[in-house]
Amino acid sequence: MSEPDPGLRVRWSTLGAVFLVVGTLSAVALRWWQSRGGDLPLMPLALALLLGLVAATTLLLGLRVKRWVGRGELLDGPGATRTLVLGQTAALAGAAVGGYLTASLALAAMRLEAPDPRAVAVSSGICLLAAVAMTVAGMITQWCCRVPPDDDDGDGLFADRAPPPAH
Repeated sequence: MSEPDPGLRVRWSTLGAVFLVVGTLSAVALRWWQSRGGDLPLMPLALALLLGLVAATTLLLGLRVKRWVGRGELLDGPGATRTLVLGQTAALAGAAVGGYLTASLALAAMRLEAPDPRAVAVSSGICLLAAVAMTVAGMITQWCCRVPPDDDDGDGLFADRAPPPAH
């Protein structure tokens, strides 16, 4: 099995670019919305819970792949690929959501003396922490799914089939 194209990996610089672009566009859109008399949207805390759940699930699946590789067990190739894609998607989505939440938090922080912007700042801050956790979990999962060097001894460690069921 050969090493995949390094261009297919999600890099921290890519996540930073996504964060900055989405954050800038969100800040402009939210400022426009406020100039038209609209209020900043209050983030539901269920969003933080959902982002945390996605982060935990992604990380657990990535660690499962890492454990398979570490033990030298047969690896479910399609399952490992799906886990890799999940990790990359979680990292990118976390960066995008984090950009939006940072813009919301920054705009709300300018008027913390009023109760409504204070509530928006608190909810956006909590959700931002969950988005950062999802981004980090996605990057750790991507790291866990790295392809090891070629299997030269031909023992079939990385077969494209599921491991046999445990008895």
